[in-house]
Amino acid sequence: MLKHIKKAISVFLERLAKENEKAFGKAPLDCCRLNRSPATATAKRQTPGEP
Repeated sequence: MLKHIKKAISVFLERLAKENEKAFGKAPLDCCRLNRSPATATAKRQTPGEP
């Protein structure tokens, strides 16, 4: 039973990886390539109260 679930999850993750590779390529994701400004990406990472 658990082996069947593990295999199903593994197959799903492999398909997901292939689709992501088609959409984004093999290079690391970069905010500039995703049409986001670096300031926006930095602002999202900071928690409230941080300088």
